[in-house]
Amino acid sequence: MLATVLALGAATATYVLLADRVSSEDDAESPVGTIELTPESEAPPSDDVSFLTFDGQEVPLANIQGTPTVVNFFSSTCTPCITEMPAFEEVYQDLGDEQVAFLGLAVADRVEAAQDLIEQTGVTYPTAQDPENAVFDALGGAVLPTTVLLDADGEVVATHHGELDADELRAFLADELGIAT
Repeated sequence: MLATVLALGAATATYVLLADRVSSEDDAESPVGTIELTPESEAPPSDDVSFLTFDGQEVPLANIQGTPTVVNFFSSTCTPCITEMPAFEEVYQDLGDEQVAFLGLAVADRVEAAQDLIEQTGVTYPTAQDPENAVFDALGGAVLPTTVLLDADGEVVATHHGELDADELRAFLADELGIAT
């Protein structure tokens, strides 16, 4: 019984404190429970970022312009990434490099682990690393896996957060870039 009375007293005190806070003029425009998130810094423009080949060569993202491109961000510790990589390989094999280019980027992953994953999943499309998340951030990545479609000018056309199977990837390419398999 004493515990119930103490709990009710604590709940009442919390309610009074929060009600007072909401009624103050400073918080009148902001609903209770709303947290505004502000990034620490803006992502760099995509023209100013680079990725690294597994040999350590820096490649500006701007170098992949000229052909629409599928950029798939992955990590060896991401189960949905591992699951979708064979599907991306299947669509890559169906399309080749003429209609659309593919680029897989290992995000903040150990080089050896990323290369092992690429080998295990049978991926043959170009892959590289994004060790500092620079490309991931510049292209609007939020979670892994993330797939970004770029037009021939290197501009973001569409972004998909989460796993895609081969049919979903084909539909994504058809809907957003007009590329059918």
